[in-house]
Amino acid sequence: MFQRTATIEHRAAGDDGLVEIAISSEAPYERFFGIEVLRHTAAAIDMTRIGDGRHPLLLNHDTDAQIGAIKSARIDDDKVLRGRVQFSRSTLGQEIRQDVEDDIRSHVSVGYFIDEIEEVDAKGNPVRTLTGDEFTREMRETHGDDFYRSGLAAARAKGDTPPTFVVTRWTPFEASIVPVPADVTVGVGRSAGVETTPQASQQPAPLIIVEKRTMENLKTPAEIEIERRDGIMALAVQYAKYLGPNDGPDFTRSGKSVEAFKDFIIERIQSRHTDASVLEIGMSKAEKKRYSLGRAIAAAVTGDWSQAGLEREASDAVAKIMGRSAEGFYLPPEAFSRDFNVGTATEAGNLVATDLRTDMFVDALRNQLVMGQLGARILGGLTSNIDLPRKSTAATIGSVTEIGSASETAPATAKVTLQPRRASAFVEVSKQAIIQSAMSLEAMIRDDLVMSAAVTIEGNSFNGNGTAPQPTGLRYTTGMGTVVGGTNGAALAWSHLVDLESACANANAEPDRLAGYAINTRVRGKAKQTQFATNLPFIWQNGAQPLNGYRAAVSNNLPSNLTKGTSTTVCSAAVFGSDWSMATIGLFGAPDVTVDPYSKADTGQVKITLNQFYDFGVRQPSAFSKIDDIITG
Repeated sequence: MFQRTATIEHRAAGDDGLVEIAISSEAPYERFFGIEVLRHTAAAIDMTRIGDGRHPLLLNHDTDAQIGAIKSARIDDDKVLRGRVQFSRSTLGQEIRQDVEDDIRSHVSVGYFIDEIEEVDAKGNPVRTLTGDEFTREMRETHGDDFYRSGLAAARAKGDTPPTFVVTRWTPFEASIVPVPADVTVGVGRSAGVETTPQASQQPAPLIIVEKRTMENLKTPAEIEIERRDGIMALAVQYAKYLGPNDGPDFTRSGKSVEAFKDFIIERIQSRHTDASVLEIGMSKAEKKRYSLGRAIAAAVTGDWSQAGLEREASDAVAKIMGRSAEGFYLPPEAFSRDFNVGTATEAGNLVATDLRTDMFVDALRNQLVMGQLGARILGGLTSNIDLPRKSTAATIGSVTEIGSASETAPATAKVTLQPRRASAFVEVSKQAIIQSAMSLEAMIRDDLVMSAAVTIEGNSFNGNGTAPQPTGLRYTTGMGTVVGGTNGAALAWSHLVDLESACANANAEPDRLAGYAINTRVRGKAKQTQFATNLPFIWQNGAQPLNGYRAAVSNNLPSNLTKGTSTTVCSAAVFGSDWSMATIGLFGAPDVTVDPYSKADTGQVKITLNQFYDFGVRQPSAFSKIDDIITG
């Protein structure tokens, strides 16, 4: 699947309300594998899709953001593919149409399948002909998965002339209005940021070019390198609000193309409210290592930030991105996530004092964090409520007689909304200890705050009952499969594990590589003592897939004090997920650390509080099943 971009040939809408756009031309186009030319004849272009009047006009190649339809398409005498599009009456559709008519949005990206392609020599004579699949396999083996990316051809790095390929049969698929042109000087090229997105990788998109570029106009390598550096830095300045301070320089040094940088920018623009990296401030590995929460707390207590310059700069950088100041100071996501995404607390061995055996320090025992390792999605840096849409019911097709009437049917949709809920943790530390030994308290403070908040978030993600302030946790999600052990619960049996798997599979949520069980330590203990059947091995098998051939993550965030019938506070819960990426934890903003030296002033203590706003949702409940009455007490 390939894409190109060009400027819209804008014309006023006709009486029928349709707007005409240019879609593609025969301009040579340089990709990593070589020079590509699209042949524009009636025999070369399969108009079946783009000309059927039903294929979509999208925004940024997002299939959930259809803003119109391509009502017709044609090949003109100047070998340009053009089409007429109708914008949706939706608010978004009319908003984009107005931007198009005002020449604010003037670029269209279109994609296509390659059905047949020829490699030609310098005179344009065919050397060989390949099918689209053959070409893709060969280029992927030669150049890797990104062989189709725009930019300097690989051959130029060796001083060779790039090979030329003429696409002799191809199929345009969809068109998109996009914000960033591929060529900032002439408005020609492809859409930045669509070739590597999940949606774009699933289905192709069409192409649109207005100005032609010729082989004779190709610049020298030195000129191209200067343009590459200047282009990257110009875009870094223009789109600074979406980028980290080091993004532009890093791309310049990496040797990556301007088009790759545009890809990066588009991903940032499209995911501004859903990308875990949005609030990252670009801390280097060395800066992450040097960052000290204890030093920041000491500075907040004394008001003297002279020894905590890195920590103050990090907080200010997060505040600038979020557009508001912290109540205390912001903990940068890079520093927070290093603990939040880890399932154990192992960094608390650094306490220093004249009479303290730091090597013997032991942290509090906490519930393990397992959702991340199972594959649940964690969306960080959210700044507003977000909706996660899904199709809840597919359209139904029935059999009818030769002249029978078809029944009306329509797919049903649903959405999960993530909105901020507060998780908070605090520790109380003596003011003297903070001032005299901020560095020595670093690990303990960080673990108490960050890990406590993380355990709370994941615990509520499993067990929240949906009553404010708790989210609706996984176990309380409507639509997931349910397995019942018995009226009064039941001891763990092999059938329970199989039934959990089958509950998902029977709902067409067939287990994949992200499938697995989440259980507590008591269920694991029972599994190690329970045989499949008499004289057979125990249910728990050692290795990476110990239960029923699937992964198993163990955490006491799964309760063991449930009641079923007469079995009081002795029942445990277990969950199976056929695809744990269907579970989503949203983190809103950055962790906000507040230092209160006043409320405990009489005892010389400082109260340090961390607030993190979060929510949890399940995109496809059928991907999960649960049992809540395994007797383990």
